[in-house]
Amino acid sequence: MKMFFRAALALFLALGFAGGTASAADTQTLRIMTFNIFLGGDQVSFAKVIEAIQASKADIVALQEAEGHTREIADALGWPYAAANRNVISRYPLFAPPTAISPDGNDLNYLFAEITPGKFVAVADVHLPSDPYGPYAFRDGKSADEVMKLEEETRVPAITAYIEPLKKLADSGVPVVVLGDFNSPSHLDWTQAMVGKRKQITAAIAWPASKALADAGFTDAYRAVHPDPVAKPGITWSYGYPFPHLDENEALDRIDLIQVAGPAKATAAEIAGDPAMPDTDIPVSPWPSDHRAVVATLDVTPGPAPAMVSIEPRSVKVGDMVRIRFHAATDDGRFEDGRIAIIADGGDVASPLLTIYSNNGTDRASSQDLGTAGLALGAYQGVMLGADGKEVARAPFWIVARDAMPTLATDKADYAVGDAVVASWANAPGNRFDWLGLFAKGDPAEDNYQQFFYINSAVAGSLTIDKELLGDALPAGDYELRLMRDDAYARLAVAAFTVK
Repeated sequence: MKMFFRAALALFLALGFAGGTASAADTQTLRIMTFNIFLGGDQVSFAKVIEAIQASKADIVALQEAEGHTREIADALGWPYAAANRNVISRYPLFAPPTAISPDGNDLNYLFAEITPGKFVAVADVHLPSDPYGPYAFRDGKSADEVMKLEEETRVPAITAYIEPLKKLADSGVPVVVLGDFNSPSHLDWTQAMVGKRKQITAAIAWPASKALADAGFTDAYRAVHPDPVAKPGITWSYGYPFPHLDENEALDRIDLIQVAGPAKATAAEIAGDPAMPDTDIPVSPWPSDHRAVVATLDVTPGPAPAMVSIEPRSVKVGDMVRIRFHAATDDGRFEDGRIAIIADGGDVASPLLTIYSNNGTDRASSQDLGTAGLALGAYQGVMLGADGKEVARAPFWIVARDAMPTLATDKADYAVGDAVVASWANAPGNRFDWLGLFAKGDPAEDNYQQFFYINSAVAGSLTIDKELLGDALPAGDYELRLMRDDAYARLAVAAFTVK
């Protein structure tokens, strides 16, 4: 995707890491959960989503299909930390700085959880492309070569983007967890012993998305604890939409995975689901999703992280406090003699609008609150400045009116075939998967988009929709763009235009 708006990036992977030699005393137990909550969690009972997370006793939860409810779920649990731009909630402080850019033009969806002061676990919440789905292709008679081509074109590029930056973190001594809905089975499940055990498994298949992680040194937590897929299939999708309502010809498989690398070892792995489902370790009834959740108990030795700035929420109502979390690449994250500054987007760090100390020489600070009264509406950057006044890291946020509503506009009302359409939005929620959809004008079907474009969690920005982005010129017709919420079919704003 060609995105003309980019959140400012801290190129922190190029910075040095700091940290001492870990000992057994540094190792901690961490429970981490991946949970696709099925269209925002309201299809059965939102309360059951909360019950399932409570029953898991998880410390960190990666959500998929959160549909704007990330903060609401954390609040219902009484958890203090939620990163809506990563769809992750936690009992531990979360740092969600700008990261490396994926092939679709958006930040890679990973963050850092501060398990002990200045020491972190990196968590990547992935939701790989869903269509076309490989097990369905096998079920419907496609050959192995045809299915592997589908995988190489869809899931493999999406997961490959994560491997280099996350392997670098793991090699530096940071525990790394990649978890989520892979929409692809594991190569550890489609073995010769499994042929014929499920209708779609007609041959041993080295599914390439999971194999790419294994080749990079990642370990599948569930299979590390339960190595035999015949004895413990661990099916996560799907026993029902929701259970027990199931298509007669469904292809069941284990596609919700937890992968670990670096100083992290799985000591237990459990499936949460309805007690009537096989292999259910954490029972909740009625189960509130079409996916079962996976929970892994990990022994981790938290490690060093790069210098970073993280701001949540990204949309701040004027007059409210903006909380800026920061971490220096030092042993405990202490940042001596520095300043935390607010500048206008595109402004000069030498002339900040507001600043405050980073540490006073004795206290270890990892966040500062700054008031926004008197600042104009618009885009800003929270910047970490060294004692020499030079920038160390930054992250974006936006100040919006207290009664702000999302808006969307195009640069013109009428275009010729082949013209670029420049769409601009403001006051978006800043969720991980807020998106723009291209529709025929007046089409009442919210799921009948012609094209869609993620907007990189940006509260405000612009996107140039041209032949390069679309793959061809937009034909003559009446259209509308819709600003939609967090992978949901829920419109927030609309802009109509005509191509002649």
